[in-house]
Amino acid sequence: WVADSGEGRWTVKEAIDLDVPAPVITLALQARFVSRQEESFAAKLLAAMRNQFGGHAVKREGN
Repeated sequence: WVADSGEGRWTVKEAIDLDVPAPVITLALQARFVSRQEESFAAKLLAAMRNQFGGHAVKREGN
């Protein structure tokens, strides 16, 4: 699944608190949460791309 560093979560919370729309980052954060719940090819591909291009860790279920 796609791990998050907490920065996106913080950004979305701040946007909500400040009444600022942030639809793109909010949807990206939601996609990360969905990747934790479903075993899909798209989620695996997204995790692999984030690892390849950004060095983000690929989390496996149970880790």
